[in-house]
Amino acid sequence: MSTFISFFGSKIKLNESTLTADFACVITVYKEKDIAWPLVRALLAQDYPHFHIYLVADGITENMDAMVHEKLTVYQPSPFLNSKVASLGLVLEKMKENHSHVVVFDPDNLVPGHFLSVMSKFHASGYMAVQGKRIAKNIAGTYAALDALGEYYYDFAVRNIPFLLGSSSTIAGSGMSIEKKLYSNNIAKELLVLKEQGVVVAEDKSLQSELVDQGHKIAYAAAAIIFDEKITAATQIGRQRGRWLNSYFGQLPGTLKLFVNGILKFDWNRIYFALMTAMPPMVFLVGISGLLAIAALFIKWSYFFLLAGSLVLFALGFLLLLLLNKTPQKVLNAIPKIPLFVLGQISGMLNIRKANKDFMATTHNEITEIGPLWEARKKEFKHLEKYWK
Repeated sequence: MSTFISFFGSKIKLNESTLTADFACVITVYKEKDIAWPLVRALLAQDYPHFHIYLVADGITENMDAMVHEKLTVYQPSPFLNSKVASLGLVLEKMKENHSHVVVFDPDNLVPGHFLSVMSKFHASGYMAVQGKRIAKNIAGTYAALDALGEYYYDFAVRNIPFLLGSSSTIAGSGMSIEKKLYSNNIAKELLVLKEQGVVVAEDKSLQSELVDQGHKIAYAAAAIIFDEKITAATQIGRQRGRWLNSYFGQLPGTLKLFVNGILKFDWNRIYFALMTAMPPMVFLVGISGLLAIAALFIKWSYFFLLAGSLVLFALGFLLLLLLNKTPQKVLNAIPKIPLFVLGQISGMLNIRKANKDFMATTHNEITEIGPLWEARKKEFKHLEKYWK
């Protein structure tokens, strides 16, 4: 229903000026010495002039001297911080004061040359927080394609559609740009949590709820492409999903508070955003619905057909959103193998409690440059080309 209504939502009008924001591009690396250099080179090739790159290399003893550039500052904390939030706090404390916005990247990300200029247009149009279009970098292989399926679905379902409906996009954890003061205040709070609890699993989830509760609308920049590495092995699913499930349950109380505030203030942004982020993970919804449908066979046949019909409609909606988001055929071909991913998600449930003590960083294997990647994939985004100029 939301998908259908979104086509009648308000069209986004942007300020065409691109020279308004001064970006601090922050990359946090943990133990992987070489993974971030392709992203650094991609950022240095941006067609937007006002930015500086801050690379925090945590847990690395070797000198990070592979590249020297006036637009690059490298921090190697000692002793090790062992925390993404602590790394972000370090950069925010030490960075230059002239930056107006902070863009957060994972070390495996890659961005084409137009990324910062598109983000700047959104900020020039009054948005304090903007999420770019995060898309799978690697789609070859069964598990990478399955992981990419989820990225394409959620990119449209929880970022694009809510924004078109006048609410907020969710934040993906990377590829988002936030007004510096807002972000600094949020990370300061997360540092207190880190001090008290020893680990912060999902600082991006608390950030998005805080922004919406403060009355800000998180914009979604579909033309700001950011490539993100997908998992390549079954063993990675459990760790990744365990961390995500832990963050989901940890944020439920805050989501409920946001919903109540939205009701009391008659605020559509708060209400819709809270409902959307309170939705259980897909494996929960489908799994519980399937079990209820089986149980209905022994209770009342009409209930079974109702639940089975709902599952069919969900499957059709899932496929529709993938098609609307221009999902590559190579990714769509992985749909019959979804049960493999579900098994990995079940193992992720066993890692929920572990994520309270370990932020469970994901290792990366796909090191490539933006040049050949963009040349091979840019035709997928041809419908967005007009926004890059």
